[in-house]
Amino acid sequence: MVVEVVDSRRLTGANLHARSPGAVIELRFRSDSGDPRLELDELIGRWRRALGEGLASLGWAAKLHARSFGAGEELGAELMFTAAVDRLYAATKLNEWALARASGELDEYRASARLAAIAETARREQDSRRGALELIAAAEARGVMWLIDDDQLSLGQFADAQIWPVGALPEVEAVDWSSFRRRPVALITGTNGKTTTTRLLARMLRADGRRVGNTATDGLYVDEQLVEAGDWTGPGGARMIMRNPEIEVALLEAARGGLLRRGVGVAWADVAVLTNIADDHLGEYGVFDLAGMAAAKGVATSVVGPSGRVILGADSPALLEWARGRELPAPIVWFSLEPNSPVLLDSLAAGGEVWTLVDGDLVRRSGSSTVSLGPVRAMPLCLGGWARHNVANALAAAAAARGLGVGDAAIEAALREFGAAPQDNPGRARVWFVPGRNAGKQVRVLIDFAHNLAGFAAIAELVRGYAGPTQPGPSICFGMAGDRSDDDLRRLGAALTQFEPSRVILREKPTYLRGREFGEVPALLEQGLREAGFEPRAIGRAANETASIQQAIAAGAELVVVLVHTEHEPVSRWLDAQGARLDSRGPERGPEA
Repeated sequence: MVVEVVDSRRLTGANLHARSPGAVIELRFRSDSGDPRLELDELIGRWRRALGEGLASLGWAAKLHARSFGAGEELGAELMFTAAVDRLYAATKLNEWALARASGELDEYRASARLAAIAETARREQDSRRGALELIAAAEARGVMWLIDDDQLSLGQFADAQIWPVGALPEVEAVDWSSFRRRPVALITGTNGKTTTTRLLARMLRADGRRVGNTATDGLYVDEQLVEAGDWTGPGGARMIMRNPEIEVALLEAARGGLLRRGVGVAWADVAVLTNIADDHLGEYGVFDLAGMAAAKGVATSVVGPSGRVILGADSPALLEWARGRELPAPIVWFSLEPNSPVLLDSLAAGGEVWTLVDGDLVRRSGSSTVSLGPVRAMPLCLGGWARHNVANALAAAAAARGLGVGDAAIEAALREFGAAPQDNPGRARVWFVPGRNAGKQVRVLIDFAHNLAGFAAIAELVRGYAGPTQPGPSICFGMAGDRSDDDLRRLGAALTQFEPSRVILREKPTYLRGREFGEVPALLEQGLREAGFEPRAIGRAANETASIQQAIAAGAELVVVLVHTEHEPVSRWLDAQGARLDSRGPERGPEA
């Protein structure tokens, strides 16, 4: 029996295992003989007993959670127990101690000595945060937002937030609890569409006269203006926004990595949005299938109370399966592109609210009432209705906006304008007219972040609208990060054939090699293309995004599709230099039924 510790970490908020913080160990397990599943179950049982002894010795109370996954030779487990936020570092040490005991790596003498060291670590950690638990308990009793990290504890939100060093916390009685007001918070997650939904929701709130801050994969924003670049979709971004005195509403994009590494970044939220669940990043943090991914993303709903709302995409089978029979704290509001979706009809019959399309209009339904928010063809984000994934994002954002108290007029105004300006939703289904190699010739360049199979399918639908049945196939410019398996990269390469391309240009992503050698990822993508029957002579290589676009245009392309767009500034500068103009109307013909 071989046990590999993949990771041992703190969970600082609600997580896949529990509503409470704690410590977790992720394992991979291999057995050379016997029944692997039985041996893993026996190991988990020994871990439970050892951890129970350690908890009793330290005088801690905890709930234990064990989750096994995989099959055959690919077995793994996560071993988690809850712990107070003033002892999480010590809790990870205790978890590692319990696993070592369960694996037979510690005799009684060394186990006792190491447990004494853990007790001392816990004492120092608790001393450094003296008073934190009392303040947090008082805040939760009063419905006041609290946040804690290694350096600071804060109470309240935005302009009302009070912040102290963790080593100099006040007594509960010294805090003016009457100064805190509850302000709206929304969590937005899902496999695809998070960023677009968040950006559109921010526009709706601004149209309603609110000052809004949001986190995203590319930065922190206040009133749609970038204030700090970087991926801020974890708890650190949530703290930055919640402690910002300039805003009134927080929109927190919550990515899979942050939810699995640390948990939800806030103690509560008024709205949670789950756009969809699709195949992406499977195999990390013990999530190997869509059911596991749905559970991981679904953690965001656990912090929404009965007076809030949970917005779910009914067109995602994995999300439907996750929600089936589940009792959530808040009522569910479903959205779907299909007005006769059984899920929507059942929700309406039960007195719920749903969002969908009726005769080309984006509508809200409840009971016998249907309220139109305008025709989809008039919404620039939806590109004439061909960008159906953005129609779904618009439904999600509108439902969330209503949950945050935004009126219909502001929602409709945002839908009519968002996407018409170049700075709206950069890098997400943006189509540009660029001068071609021949005088007077215009080339369309479609740029999107699509980076998984579901994203490809969504953009392929839009591409079909632009390409038309008689025009040559598009030129696809594609590069991928190295943190996918060889099989996944080959699958992605093969999936490019759904665009029916005339040419595919594979590019390197030097800042996203993720441990791979230069040239390794394009080679695997090309292998997938060839195995799918694509003509090798129609496969090119380029050093970066700009070079790939230039190569496609030089080869005579009429439509260039750039996927996994991450080189925002170089491409933006190149587009400006070409005098490119944005297409916000979409294909001339209407979308097919």
